[in-house]
Amino acid sequence: MKSPLTGQFRQLFRIVFAFLLGAALLWLAGCAKADGVPRNMEADYGRSVTSNRLQMMAKPPGEVDPNPPVGLPPQTAKNVQEHYDKTFKEREEPPTIRWIFK
Repeated sequence: MKSPLTGQFRQLFRIVFAFLLGAALLWLAGCAKADGVPRNMEADYGRSVTSNRLQMMAKPPGEVDPNPPVGLPPQTAKNVQEHYDKTFKEREEPPTIRWIFK
């Protein structure tokens, strides 16, 4: 029985196969290093979250600012809302552009 791959294609197949096999072996070698002993980063992984939770229980964020902001004065809020609503109205094209394309 003759091989379906001959010449250049056979050589290309061997190169690709060798590359994929090497990548798979490197990946497996990296996984084999895990021996169950946590490294420095792994051992310290959840400590910052735990520390932040404990600090929030000891001194809640609500205690930090006894005078929270109450908002805008009524007239200012009305002006801001009107300005915001104006941005959604259709605008008329500048007259120069209409003149150019007529």
